[in-house]
Amino acid sequence: MEFAVNVPTSAGDSVYSQLAFCNSISWADQLAFATSMETLGFDGIAVPDHVMTGSGPTTECFVTLAAIARETDDVYLYPKTVNNHLRNPALLAKQAATLDAVSDGRLKLGMGAGWKESEARAYGYDWPDAPTRLRMLEESIRLIQRLWTEDTVDFDGDYYTLDGAMCRPHPVQEPRPPIMVGGGGESFTLRITAQYADSWNFWGPPEVMQHKLDVLERHCDGYGRPFDDIERSWFARCLIREDEAELDALLEEHFPRFKPENRDESEFPLVGTPATVRDDIQTFVDMGFEEVVVEFVDFPETTSAELFAEHVAPAFQ
Repeated sequence: MEFAVNVPTSAGDSVYSQLAFCNSISWADQLAFATSMETLGFDGIAVPDHVMTGSGPTTECFVTLAAIARETDDVYLYPKTVNNHLRNPALLAKQAATLDAVSDGRLKLGMGAGWKESEARAYGYDWPDAPTRLRMLEESIRLIQRLWTEDTVDFDGDYYTLDGAMCRPHPVQEPRPPIMVGGGGESFTLRITAQYADSWNFWGPPEVMQHKLDVLERHCDGYGRPFDDIERSWFARCLIREDEAELDALLEEHFPRFKPENRDESEFPLVGTPATVRDDIQTFVDMGFEEVVVEFVDFPETTSAELFAEHVAPAFQ
């Protein structure tokens, strides 16, 4: 089991943000947190891909990861999840290949069709319907894989055209960096995953995740691809305290959304003592999940991360 940690790129007045101890993102906090996660022994650093998620600052994904690459040594670097609609896929392939090179082969590229229409329109992008964005995502992944492994690429697709495009130097990793597809759409996203992805990530309670796995396995069967070729990855927000009274007080004052009676049925946060969190993760291990991406909601504090590293992660090594 591998554990990656989300380093937030936005906070404050935003529906997207759940960070009660962080009113505004700063590079100093991001850097201190990311380097602490490596010191604590986490496997990867994940950074969301947004350009505007609220009224406060939002840092750009690839620049943030490149800076983190300079200050870390071993953690894999995980754009999670790239909004395909914001970038030409050939440019994205070049950015990602360069990040793999400057990090000595530590890139894991997460890809998705995007979901936040308001930021795209604020930045002047059009916003096609979901099926169109997903077909564009599929074409992008095909292009990126070719650009990473071929000297020149010609392509005449429904959405993108390349004429002798080169993406050299190629990524350091052989044959190429892994590509994760994020999302749970059963007709498009999981089909794309079955065809092209090395890893799949989604979020939700065990019964939802098991259903999605069943659908993904059927898609794999349809394409003649071994289901076990695809790494299974789960995302969860996390808050840990050893003392239950302290945890209850935090939930009451700062994190009411994560109290059991307030949780959306589609969510399954890792909230509790280390023992509780271990039991919850074991459920997903038993389902075949191989990676957990956690967002510690007490960021920029490291209390939850320290407890996770000391009392949770060793149980799955």
